[in-house]
Amino acid sequence: MLKMSMAQKGLLLPLSLATEDCFGTKIWPVDIPKSQAWLEFEVEGVKKASEEKKRKGYKLLLDSFEEPYGQIVSRFLSPEGILVRFVIITWLRDPTKESA
Repeated sequence: MLKMSMAQKGLLLPLSLATEDCFGTKIWPVDIPKSQAWLEFEVEGVKKASEEKKRKGYKLLLDSFEEPYGQIVSRFLSPEGILVRFVIITWLRDPTKESA
């Protein structure tokens, strides 16, 4: 079971930014249903959280990828069309590192 705390911030992004974040292009792939929403969760372990979602039928888009600025992320599309991003924000876990 994933443990989550209350959300601290909200953000609205256009689909083109989510598409670029997932696929490296501003055009959503025609063979994947378009996302209707994007949720992001900071988790203890991206691999463990990702395995749980794969077992529940979420379509894996990106598996445990390290972003250039140090975050480790996985991205999924839920059966309902929700884009889900799991992330480890390293600078939140290590107070000696600053955010970029």
